[in-house]
Amino acid sequence: MNKDYQGFRRLRKSWEYQRVKQVGCKYSTPHFVLLVADNVVDTSRLGVTVSRRVGNAVERNRLKRLIREHFRLNRVSLTQNTDYSVIAKRGAAQLSSSEIYSQLKKVFLKSAIKK
Repeated sequence: MNKDYQGFRRLRKSWEYQRVKQVGCKYSTPHFVLLVADNVVDTSRLGVTVSRRVGNAVERNRLKRLIREHFRLNRVSLTQNTDYSVIAKRGAAQLSSSEIYSQLKKVFLKSAIKK
């Protein structure tokens, strides 16, 4: 995939994150919060927030990569026309990859069931 197409599937601007926060529904696990809101674009998009409280730069970047990869692999099963914003909580950086995928799967399932 080229970079332009990948960028189209992401929340980039702060007003996009704010809209998801204000309009969207909130689902959580012990280490992640998922905000979900409908959008007018014909695809689902992802935004990732990992603050400095979560860990150092290496740990934060690892988390962001794993979250984006989970979204990419499961994009087909997600609802179209939806914006997703994932916020990592403290302690998320200490999880293994399989634990991260497991918690993300749980929180995305919660949002799909309640929608």
